[in-house]
Amino acid sequence: MCLILTAAGPLTAAEPSKPNILFIIADDLATRLGCYGDKAAITPHLDRLAAEGVVFTKAYCQGAVCTPSRTSFMLGLNTRHAKANHFIEHPDTMTLGRWFREHGYQTAAIGKIDHDDPNDAYTDPKAWDVRVKREDMAPKLPTQNTFFDEDLGQQRKRVSLIRLADSQEAMGDWVRAERLIQFFDKERDASKPFFAAIGFHTPHVPWDSTRAIYDQHDPAKFTPEITPSDATSLPPGSLLQEPGMEMSAAHQREGLRAYYAAVTTLDQQIGRLLAHLRAKGQLDNTLVVFTSDHGYHLSWRGQWCKHSIDEQVLRVPLIVRHPQGAKGAKASGIVELLDLFPSFCDIAGLPTPDKLDGKSFLPLLTDPKAEGKNGAFCQWGNGRTVRTQRWRLTERRDGSAELYDHSTDEAEYHNVIANPEHAPLVKRLHSLLDLEFGPMTALSRRKAAVK
Repeated sequence: MCLILTAAGPLTAAEPSKPNILFIIADDLATRLGCYGDKAAITPHLDRLAAEGVVFTKAYCQGAVCTPSRTSFMLGLNTRHAKANHFIEHPDTMTLGRWFREHGYQTAAIGKIDHDDPNDAYTDPKAWDVRVKREDMAPKLPTQNTFFDEDLGQQRKRVSLIRLADSQEAMGDWVRAERLIQFFDKERDASKPFFAAIGFHTPHVPWDSTRAIYDQHDPAKFTPEITPSDATSLPPGSLLQEPGMEMSAAHQREGLRAYYAAVTTLDQQIGRLLAHLRAKGQLDNTLVVFTSDHGYHLSWRGQWCKHSIDEQVLRVPLIVRHPQGAKGAKASGIVELLDLFPSFCDIAGLPTPDKLDGKSFLPLLTDPKAEGKNGAFCQWGNGRTVRTQRWRLTERRDGSAELYDHSTDEAEYHNVIANPEHAPLVKRLHSLLDLEFGPMTALSRRKAAVK
């Protein structure tokens, strides 16, 4: 007899059981969480989620900003097959929400799931039984705004906006969590499993928190990232701010404090959702997946933004609580966010749409030591990149290239592309990029180097 492993355990193929699915998406969140080893983070609820599931230490997004990233993982396609506006131009493309709705799930989307706009143009109207836009969930109470400024001349004067609320109920993310709880309590169709997706604003700018949460974070505990004196210069056009912002150490610490306070705020809202499901006895049959659309630079090479195809932006948190999967484990195999679509299908025992680019990571949930993919890919702006277990190769349209050895240079400060010993490696990684995205234009100097 054929057996299928679902979130409810081993079942016969004739008696499938469909788990509920809670899909939580942060915005601009780097791996600045306690469960990722960040000692400055105050994230008890996400840390508990990690203790009850699997933390993926090498998960990567396919877009350096929200629209290409979210388009990619909601369609299960790489950015060669799905440009940022793909669904607008090809509305018949199957989406994650529509697939689950057509296969018997009650679906709900709260907040920013795809890239959102007032007209919901990026959102599949056939995907969701319940759809509540971000614009429909305004904060309830006034907030106090302050600016994190530095005199940066012709560079970017405003590094970010810090917004402090009088209470959690004042913030948009509290309202979003409350709206999803309303769905759980009042709009559920008990005859169907649910697929509920919630997109939080935090920690996208403005960095929202309450004064109480902000005060939990001591700026003295944060250490600004200092670019080594021997760091290799990056090619022109590879960063949003060139040169990086020359900010005082005190201002950098305040920026870090505000970002980490926003992350704690996010953590508390996620804690509310998980506590509600736990209290209702629904968590044991619910797959919980938490991630972010991309990471964020917090002073790397002077950058306070995303907008680059470097490690700190492309690496994202991914925590998966599978009721029948491993607990308190870390999976170091490479996965990509475009793998979410086929993974959800695999875990739920559903067929997978044809022509998805992603690959299910269910094997890593049952055996976190299993191997992941050969590499994670992204193309954006003026270049494209591949990250393997040890290496990152980045190729730019101006013909320049970078190779970073993560065994010795996790922060990607020292480009070793000129080392002749790496020529065979560069050629192999270049071939992987061509296989993923097709040949790249304007690469004459690089092509000469990899022949």
